[in-house]
Amino acid sequence: MKRILLILLGVALLVNAAEVQAADIDFTVGQRNIDMNLFYNGASIPVTGSVPEGSVVVVRFSDKAGEKATMKQKGKAMGLLWMNMNTLHFSHMPAVCLVGSSAPLAGLGQGGQKLGLAGIADSVVIEPASADRAMLLPELIKLKKSEGLYREDESAVKLESAKNGQQVFTAHVAVPSRLSPGEYLVEIFAVKDGVVIAQGVKPVTARLVGAPGFIARLAFSHGVWYGVLASLISMLAGLAVGLIFRSKGAH
Repeated sequence: MKRILLILLGVALLVNAAEVQAADIDFTVGQRNIDMNLFYNGASIPVTGSVPEGSVVVVRFSDKAGEKATMKQKGKAMGLLWMNMNTLHFSHMPAVCLVGSSAPLAGLGQGGQKLGLAGIADSVVIEPASADRAMLLPELIKLKKSEGLYREDESAVKLESAKNGQQVFTAHVAVPSRLSPGEYLVEIFAVKDGVVIAQGVKPVTARLVGAPGFIARLAFSHGVWYGVLASLISMLAGLAVGLIFRSKGAH
């Protein structure tokens, strides 16, 4: 009888843990479409919502599909000349990963740290398998940070005082100007005692509009007309440059 009670208690605890993990966060994304026109220079996406009292909030903006990249690894041949030594293939790598939190991720335990760039790095696949991950992954993250596409900000999320067991949070996701058109995700995680107790996700679409959108549609759907237009623009630009220099006199 005691064994049966222990089994039932274990099952109840597992079900309760699953319910906690499955809890949804009620939040709002203030901008679901990022319109990238001729003057696009980045965007700031407001995010607001509420989480269980005492939680640390993590907001993550990343792409759905990830990307593949091929890079050359440089090294010294015979210890003398710097040259390309190996070809490296990276996959399962987010093109963009912007992480904001209400407290340092390093203090959230293993579960919290996996939500940041360290967790993203663990999912990256590098070929050949003999490549030195311990050396390459930090360099890859450093490169992405320098491009503004990877970021961690431990003060990006603001929490208000608790009320009725909930805390309202606000954040602004600063999207870089180098963002590519595509489908992205805004994810919210509530972390408590090193465990994600609730989470939520909503999509955001980045799209070309105006002149960039017209040129993109022309290039992919009407290649001939795109070539004609590009040639005309080149000719007009050449004529304009010739007129400018002619007006200043030949040397």
